[in-house]
Amino acid sequence: MLAKAEYSKLWSEACGGDVKSYSELHSRLFSGLFEYARKIVKDDDVANDLIQELFVKLWTKRASIGEIDNVRAYLLTSIRCSAINYIKRQKLTEAKVLQLELQSVQFSVEDLITSRETHTILKKRIGAAINKLPGRQREMIYLRYFEELDYQQIVELTGLKYQSVLNHIYRAVQMLKDEFRSTNRCAA
Repeated sequence: MLAKAEYSKLWSEACGGDVKSYSELHSRLFSGLFEYARKIVKDDDVANDLIQELFVKLWTKRASIGEIDNVRAYLLTSIRCSAINYIKRQKLTEAKVLQLELQSVQFSVEDLITSRETHTILKKRIGAAINKLPGRQREMIYLRYFEELDYQQIVELTGLKYQSVLNHIYRAVQMLKDEFRSTNRCAA
């Protein structure tokens, strides 16, 4: 592994149009980026595609990006964002497929209205309760339950210690339980 300064030097040369330096940067960082992306998306081909897209984007936008102090950290963060965006797109696609499948199921008008109202109310209550959480706990809940990442993936994404991730999620779930207990008592 190269030192931080050597990566910065290769990046500076690449910004000047040096394809050889850019290629060297790619070959030195590819395996680490690949492992990181693969852990997030759990698919070798997708991880490879995400990295290639990242490097193409970096090359085309190198002039506007300019100097990067810590190239390795910058690329790890970039691939993390790309992987999370990929997962979000996949979830949207899956939701659309499910929606198309559900369209073939017949419901009475009353069932649809009741279900929609119940879903809307519950969604608002959950959203309001989550928004009351402290920022880090809110982030952990989002990654764990909305992005469906496991604890180890959250550790890798956030850089927190495993126990810290567990603690944040535990506290957040406890706060959400307390919130729903108190609102259920008020509604009764």
